[in-house]
Amino acid sequence: MTALLQVRNVGIEFGGVRALQDVSFDVDPGTICGLIGPNGAGKTTLFNAISRVYAVSRGTIHFDNRDITALPADRIIGLGIARTLQNVGLFGALSVTENVLLGAHHRLKPGFINTIFGRGAVVDIAQIEAEARDILRDLGLAGVADHLAGGLPFGTLKRIELARALISLPRLLMLDEPANGLSHGEVDELSDVILRVRRQYKLTVLLVEHHMRMLMRISDRVVVLENGIKIADGTPQDVKADPNVAAAYLGAVT
Repeated sequence: MTALLQVRNVGIEFGGVRALQDVSFDVDPGTICGLIGPNGAGKTTLFNAISRVYAVSRGTIHFDNRDITALPADRIIGLGIARTLQNVGLFGALSVTENVLLGAHHRLKPGFINTIFGRGAVVDIAQIEAEARDILRDLGLAGVADHLAGGLPFGTLKRIELARALISLPRLLMLDEPANGLSHGEVDELSDVILRVRRQYKLTVLLVEHHMRMLMRISDRVVVLENGIKIADGTPQDVKADPNVAAAYLGAVT
């Protein structure tokens, strides 16, 4: 099987400080790859490298056998890579559906963004809006589709952000701490949602998450970073059995 995502010897430096050092790993199609490590380990830096927010100092990143190492960030979503953020980035003054539609900007005619914000000519977006409502229904959000995003519960906002990523038609979905700020019950529910949308939308998932029980439950493979260096890479069982990883990151997780 050819990996969908191939990270090879990636290094990133900021003012002489090495944020990532020779990181390599693969993510196979249809799998969930968990990425763990303490604060400052380089997880979000790696996410930003893959999504082209940060330039790579050395090494290469390939997606679907295409070198995307130097590709402009605005081209990434069109290739089928979408991501969510640690902190929800929704517009409170827009409806839930309008927020989701913003994730489809690359699929629509020029002027769509102006239309959403009340400027410019009307653009026919009926098909995309129907897709947005279908996705919201799949995520249990049909009842709030026409509500303003502002003031909705945090767990609901997390799902709206997921819907916004899904409408871009990704092949690789990058989730940056999706369980952050959720209750235990919401975390369990989110785990089931991620597994379901992975199957339903035929996704490959790269997941950064501090909630170890969740990550170990749903991941097919786990990559561990420490101080910008990969220190482990394998199945959840392999990673749990690594004494250095268990002592440093997993504690008493069983």
